[in-house]
Amino acid sequence: MNGVTRKNINCLMPNNMKQIKAHIAVSLDGFIATSDNELDWITSNVKSLIGKEYEAATCLLMGANTYTYLFEHWGGWLYKSKRTFVVSHHDANVTPDCGVEFLIDAPLRKVHEMKNDNDMLLVGGGKLLTSLIQAELLDSLTLYTIPVMLGKGICFIGETFGSNWQLESSKIIDNNILLSSYKYVNAR
Repeated sequence: MNGVTRKNINCLMPNNMKQIKAHIAVSLDGFIATSDNELDWITSNVKSLIGKEYEAATCLLMGANTYTYLFEHWGGWLYKSKRTFVVSHHDANVTPDCGVEFLIDAPLRKVHEMKNDNDMLLVGGGKLLTSLIQAELLDSLTLYTIPVMLGKGICFIGETFGSNWQLESSKIIDNNILLSSYKYVNAR
């Protein structure tokens, strides 16, 4: 997925293209999960707020690791009423009757094509988040910065080649969590 940009996957950009958004909890030291993929450091209120975003979305986009985690840790597939697209190197779909489709061949090109007709919400995944930013496909990013330092874990984001974002809003929730929303502006 590296090396893909909006410029080389899109010849004609429709003006009415839909949005890809992300709502992500991140530790103060930049992790989205512990080394053993646990999320118990995220406050229940933040989990609830992010869960409401998932419930409101009509279309979900996630990486294979997030898909597997959700299925294994939440007792099955919770989002049966939602179209869900999983970006992966191989098809490991254990929920084919639940509206889940794996994007294997040229997944970012497929995401771009689907963006013509679908608003999508990114569910977790630092690798996919990074790939979407590199390809200039992510339109907005909402961060719930929780003042805890995990020390190590799964990084929030990888190298994004200097993309520019504009702060849309920022507020403190629960007396100590910074909720910040950003809109993609352009690369460098």
